[in-house]
Amino acid sequence: MNLLINSILQHVSLSEADMKRIPGYFEPVRTRRRQFLLREGDVCRHEFFVLKGCCRQYERDAAGRENVLQFSIEGWWITDLDSLLTGAPSLFNIDVLEGGEVLRITRQQLEQLFDDIPAVERYYRIISQRGYVSLQRRILSLQKPAIERYRSFVSRYPFLETRLPQHQVAAYLGITPESLSRLRHKIAKESL
Repeated sequence: MNLLINSILQHVSLSEADMKRIPGYFEPVRTRRRQFLLREGDVCRHEFFVLKGCCRQYERDAAGRENVLQFSIEGWWITDLDSLLTGAPSLFNIDVLEGGEVLRITRQQLEQLFDDIPAVERYYRIISQRGYVSLQRRILSLQKPAIERYRSFVSRYPFLETRLPQHQVAAYLGITPESLSRLRHKIAKESL
């Protein structure tokens, strides 16, 4: 829980009493590799805060290829916000790449937390705005050549590139693992 509290404290101030109350709104859930937190077609009921491990959100296209929308590691949130807010079936899967632990919270619990501790609502707004900016950057990056997308990914998330299998990075970049291998080889040759 300290990771969540510290994440909140990076953006807003909390009283000692509020810090003690926040854990009561969340349910800790141990996760194992390949476990689904959400399956395409199901309605999303939770937001997840990763305490330990790595999750991904992805969809499968008509050809069966996985297209990764986002990864989430320690200290990051993950959910299908559209499904959570509207009750529509999710277009995405969220699964666990590295087992660990997440905190989950329902929409109703989150709304109650916002009412009870308004500083958390401000924190949520701030991280939502940052997430929106990140999504805008991601959309723009998809219009760039693959080598620029890869360099941007490595620059922004160097800790992810070493942590994820090559095929997951490729699925995030929208290229094949073979193309990613060629890009890495080309960049390695350029740096010699």
